[in-house]
Amino acid sequence: MLFRSHQTTENNFMIPSLHNGVSALKSFTEGLQVLSNNIANVNSLGYKSSRANYSDNSYIVQNNPGFAIDGEPKNDTRNFGSGVNVSSLSSNFNQGVIENTGLDLDFAIEGEALPNGGGFFEVLDPTSGELFYTRAGSFESTADGFVVTRDQNRYQLVNVAGEPLKVGLEAGEDLLARRVDQNGVVSLIVSKDGQDTIRNSGQIKLTNFSAPQYLRRAGNSLFSNGNPGEDLAGIVENPVPATGSNGKIKQYALELSNVDLTNEFAFMISHQRSFQAGSRIVTTSDAILTEAVNLKR
Repeated sequence: MLFRSHQTTENNFMIPSLHNGVSALKSFTEGLQVLSNNIANVNSLGYKSSRANYSDNSYIVQNNPGFAIDGEPKNDTRNFGSGVNVSSLSSNFNQGVIENTGLDLDFAIEGEALPNGGGFFEVLDPTSGELFYTRAGSFESTADGFVVTRDQNRYQLVNVAGEPLKVGLEAGEDLLARRVDQNGVVSLIVSKDGQDTIRNSGQIKLTNFSAPQYLRRAGNSLFSNGNPGEDLAGIVENPVPATGSNGKIKQYALELSNVDLTNEFAFMISHQRSFQAGSRIVTTSDAILTEAVNLKR
């Protein structure tokens, strides 16, 4: 009878420890997934690195009746932890390195000292009408003059009026050059009937957020602010570049990923050691449980 009581106590103690070890393995595997994704996107335009944040799980409260040294009854309350979990993922919106490209529809946002690096380009899915936000400023123009992302999505760049930006030519015009100043004002230098003129073609819109941690990643260095009609991240009502919390537009340049490989590999080594420690918890707990079961036999 005493042995059975001892066996029950051992199981009650060791099964939670196995759970704790497994929770560590699961959590650190998820953390490694985040790190590996950062490293894989080290050359992705406008990519923002992520970090897994860990927290302890809920605690198991046990009341163990006992006696104090003076013989008076006493309840001994103990809080046993139940492991670890990935509580959240945070994004680093600091500005990445800016590289010159020489292409006139390549834009970077310069705002290293500003919130979220100075904001995001706003792009429109013309099919669904959904808006996305990006730091990847690689654009090109379509045959009908829309400025669209240079990828399979072909999302349209939005101007300060909230409409798709157009850089198309009028009848009889020949394009000589496109110029975009730090305020995002787009000017077309055109030739018509032997005369060279400069024509304004709109102004690029930038969008910044008061709570960017609530932006949702949508792939292709795009972020979503929730479903249509939602404003999860708190849009700052200022669409004009180089004003307020918005950065300057730099033409002929692109922002690269802000992933720091030195930091990522340091975090990876730390996660590897933590994973090994979690594995040791599991193997040790399993060995003690096995020994306890063999004692019962």
